[in-house]
Amino acid sequence: LEIGAGGGLVGLAVSLGVDRRDPSPIMITDQLEMLELMTANIELNEQQHKSVARVLNWGEPLSQEVIDLNPNVILAADCVYFEPAFPLLLDTLKRLLDLNPQAVVYFCFQKRRRADMQFMAKAMKAFKATQITMNADDMKVSGQGQRFLYTFESKSKAA
Repeated sequence: LEIGAGGGLVGLAVSLGVDRRDPSPIMITDQLEMLELMTANIELNEQQHKSVARVLNWGEPLSQEVIDLNPNVILAADCVYFEPAFPLLLDTLKRLLDLNPQAVVYFCFQKRRRADMQFMAKAMKAFKATQITMNADDMKVSGQGQRFLYTFESKSKAA
């Protein structure tokens, strides 16, 4: 499951690059405004048999389709950009990890503002967070900011 997918690049890359034995699709999600673009990108990359585009609004209850999918891997790339949405994002991540305490979230973001690290401080309190070390070249970003990659897991999984 990819959340905050935008055009669905990360989910599509996984769909294209991974030979999956699991018949369930990779669900690429974002707000309604992005549904048409996500669907078009799935079709453009001929991934209709492996990927589906769906609406998932942060902070709202999970759809029955997401609950039925019961994802064990959740992808979130560059979702830390709009400070008022931070509590909604945390809520959605918590709902997903509560749904499947064995799941892992791969969370990548570029630090642009001080608030981004405030989000991470809250995430570190809410989840078992582990920073994945990247080499210096991978962390460089043109313009401002630095890239970070974390895994988030349910604290109940760690217990």
